[in-house]
Amino acid sequence: MSTNKLSTAITPRRQVAAVVLAAALLGVVVAPNVYAATNETTDTVAVVEVEGPVNSALADDVESELAAIRGNDSVGAVVLKIDTPGGAPVASERMYKAVQRTSQQMPVIASVQSMSASGGYYAMAPADDIYVLPTSQVGSIGLNAPAPQTSSPVSGPSGPDKAGGNEIQGWAEQQTLADTFVNAMMAERGDEFQMPREQVAQADVYLGTEAVQNGFADEIGSLNEAIHEAATRADLGDYRVDTRETGFDTGLPILLRTDSQVVAVYANDPGYADVEPMPSTYIHLEAVPHVDTVERFTRSDLGVDEGTDRNTSAIGPAADDTAASLNGGVSA
Repeated sequence: MSTNKLSTAITPRRQVAAVVLAAALLGVVVAPNVYAATNETTDTVAVVEVEGPVNSALADDVESELAAIRGNDSVGAVVLKIDTPGGAPVASERMYKAVQRTSQQMPVIASVQSMSASGGYYAMAPADDIYVLPTSQVGSIGLNAPAPQTSSPVSGPSGPDKAGGNEIQGWAEQQTLADTFVNAMMAERGDEFQMPREQVAQADVYLGTEAVQNGFADEIGSLNEAIHEAATRADLGDYRVDTRETGFDTGLPILLRTDSQVVAVYANDPGYADVEPMPSTYIHLEAVPHVDTVERFTRSDLGVDEGTDRNTSAIGPAADDTAASLNGGVSA
């Protein structure tokens, strides 16, 4: 073969180079389309776990998680995985507002596991749909609080209204809290409830099968079915599930019920500072264990000056001017 004539034959090395070049050119054209098909901006269903008593720590975490979700373009829908007996009114209200804001931006489905009662029901009410299991318990729309007591005002130069209270004012405050709860539920689900406002306010609890019939829930279904419904409402094709835990691993209280009120216990072997009476709660009382080993004593037994601010006692005020101590542990 002549050496002064270019060969037109394609050597194996040239074949490899041609294939690589063709693949690279094809990738420039095709790659953006493939990326767009498999990485949609809203391809995630976020499952937010809301479990345990409703308190400020849980509300902090739920608010933070839902705020992050609203700012994340990759999340197209939210499922609230709920299992709570309820809890503090302020924390319940904060969670309610966070869920309400989220539902205005994307589909939100609530999936009740064992229970979503009182403050837990309050928090999930703005969801587009409430899914329950046949044995789930929902409802308890009302306020749990000890009867208000009259106490003398503080004497001295700090001001007579600094502490103390009267029974009429206490009842009025409790009624305002109860009305706030019921009014919000009627605004959210009044069209679904198959009963008048007065009956809703009786704070009954319903099993899942009955709740679907009376409008306290929308569908019988599992968590997976709730996730599928959320994805469907968001028009997601292929989607992934991102589960987000809320609340701290430690620090959530154990709720216990005495004869007069609910207390929150923050330690297995609590001292005075580890027990906090809860003067009013949005909680399903029957879900809170009653304890027999709570020893009761009066403020005078502690040597507390009656002229001292009630809120300065180690474990806070109780309904009948007594406090609760856990000596030797607790038992339900």
